[in-house]
Amino acid sequence: MLDHTADVGFELSAPTLGGLFGEARRALLMVVFERPPEDGPEKREARLTAPDREILLVRWLNELVYLTQDAGFVPARAEVEVWEAGAGHALGGRLTGAPLLLEEYGWQGEVKSATFHGLEVARRDGGWHARVILDV
Repeated sequence: MLDHTADVGFELSAPTLGGLFGEARRALLMVVFERPPEDGPEKREARLTAPDREILLVRWLNELVYLTQDAGFVPARAEVEVWEAGAGHALGGRLTGAPLLLEEYGWQGEVKSATFHGLEVARRDGGWHARVILDV
């Protein structure tokens, strides 16, 4: 976790780009809940596109914020694929989740959105690295 005034951030790494986006989901849930669910009965799919990996990561996190806080679906697990598509990038995600239970999961507060401030997605040391700041 990174300290940032009025915001919270995290740094991630994973061997694949899809794995990095999966880690971003996990980190987001750790910000929102003390005890995020590990599984659930509901299934959803996500399909997103963006001109670059950075914008795709922000869109992904903001989609997860929407699903959790507005649709009441907590994405407990995800299989994520990211690939180049035309002049940009695309994401396909299969999500397994649970209904939003604030007290059971230890709600820690609302996330307004992922931001572009300090955003980084880069290939490094044979894997992928990201830095993200959330507006809380």
